[in-house]
Amino acid sequence: MIKITRKAVVIGMMMLFFTILVLSGILTKGTPNKPDTLQYLNGWETKAADKAEESYFSKNKQSYILEMSHELSNNMYGKVISFRTNDSYVDAFLLTSDGQSEKIYHFGELLRFGDSPGTYTHFIDMPDSGSGRILIRIETAYKNKFLTEYDVAIGSKNELIYGYLRTEAASVIPNILLIIFGLILLIIYIVSVGMHRPVPEALSLSILTIIFTIYANCPLFTNQYIFQNALTQYYLNYFTLYLSPLLAILYFEDIVPELNMKWLFCGLCTLSAALTVLHFTGIATYTRTIKIYIAALGLFALISFVMIAAKFKKMTFLNKIALITMLFFMLINTLFFIFVSTLGNQSFLAKIGLLLYIFIAIANGLNKLMEGFFKEREAELLHEIAYTDNLTQLGNRYALERDVQKMPLESVSIVSLDLNYLKYTNDTFGHSGGDVLLKAAAACISSVYDKVYRVGGDEFIALMEQTDHTLLDSFADNLQKKIMQFNEDRTNFEAFAEHEDFVLSIAAGYASHQTNDISYEQIMNRADEKMYAVKKRIHAENGRIPIQKGAGNHQS
Repeated sequence: MIKITRKAVVIGMMMLFFTILVLSGILTKGTPNKPDTLQYLNGWETKAADKAEESYFSKNKQSYILEMSHELSNNMYGKVISFRTNDSYVDAFLLTSDGQSEKIYHFGELLRFGDSPGTYTHFIDMPDSGSGRILIRIETAYKNKFLTEYDVAIGSKNELIYGYLRTEAASVIPNILLIIFGLILLIIYIVSVGMHRPVPEALSLSILTIIFTIYANCPLFTNQYIFQNALTQYYLNYFTLYLSPLLAILYFEDIVPELNMKWLFCGLCTLSAALTVLHFTGIATYTRTIKIYIAALGLFALISFVMIAAKFKKMTFLNKIALITMLFFMLINTLFFIFVSTLGNQSFLAKIGLLLYIFIAIANGLNKLMEGFFKEREAELLHEIAYTDNLTQLGNRYALERDVQKMPLESVSIVSLDLNYLKYTNDTFGHSGGDVLLKAAAACISSVYDKVYRVGGDEFIALMEQTDHTLLDSFADNLQKKIMQFNEDRTNFEAFAEHEDFVLSIAAGYASHQTNDISYEQIMNRADEKMYAVKKRIHAENGRIPIQKGAGNHQS
């Protein structure tokens, strides 16, 4: 019950975060991107500027401003200049020689919560002609995100976009592989459920992989190219980071026997909620809350390693090595984020560890599918052996007892049938002849009744969920007609068809539920009595040698 509750919490958080992402895309409007080796524009004049009255931050809020200017030149006309900023507002102005100023570009919507308009790669169109200067003003509230200069690329929009995408290919390809692996794991889980042998760790690892990949793609231009909205990317990065360790906990509990990480799960949920409140109320910045959370993840990796090490003795050797490797890479990635850089591809080490691990996870998942397939086939064969008569392929006595228990007693009718002259057939034609006669009897009875069972050497039972005697009599009459038909065309008698004394004869009697019956055995006993009465009459009329005349009869 606890595990189900925690899964419900994760699903609820995912729905909440998705809602926030949709709202962030609706309520804000990012700068649209419609843009082969990147070429850079040199000769920029840069200076740190004082905070102006039109600052995007309140007067008591420290902000950092950089102004970049460049004289318009022939190689700039009709081109696009591009650069990347982190958590910064950007404005671009065209300053004419007569002192006029025209704003030609702006990025960053004023936020109700927080100080970051997001990380973005800007594309600024240059005029087709004219003179003057281009002035770019960049303002941020984060000292660690403030740069004194930027590399500014120049070219057509398509050239710039393809240049950025090609530059990020090394980072994007692992993300694509992770998504593909995540989908493969999801397919493995769906197939395992269809086989009634679910592999729960395939589902939890699949979702974890997809969510982590979304987070890993957030710092890349590729993500901007897809969403074209900085704020959406901003919160996508924020919330997928919160979800990843929660999903990891569910996965660890699926693969490590008796592992209980409830307290760790609740602690991370509480921390996520507290940091979200601090961010949206403006008490702490996005960068500060993320750094706190990343530090918590480092501790989480260490605690997880200790807890798993104490419990995973039953895991395979390869799984142990893979899990240790993944946790090691995640820990190193955490230390890199805290002490080295919060910019760029922040999760490349964790991706390496996850890729190494997921290879083994897919192999294990496929192995479990194969084991499940063979076990299911083995179970089917055992079930078939246990409930099927080998000679006639009808249900046996165990199948009869199983099926009759599923029927309402008051609607049960039982037809008791006995094959006549089986001993004579065995003595005259050998046991192969007896087997042919038994198979012919099974085919004949099954052509009339739906549920037929061989419960003894020459004994058969037919079950009916019907107590209307008129209908039951019509079935019995149909059986006699079928017996006569089998004896006339003789195709079911195989190699013994030419022998006139090789005859199908079946005695039948049926009984239905009566008011005082409390078990199906009482109905069975009455049906047997009627069948034996018919059997006696047949032998009295025909003697011990079978003849076609009077080969079958019944009694109700």
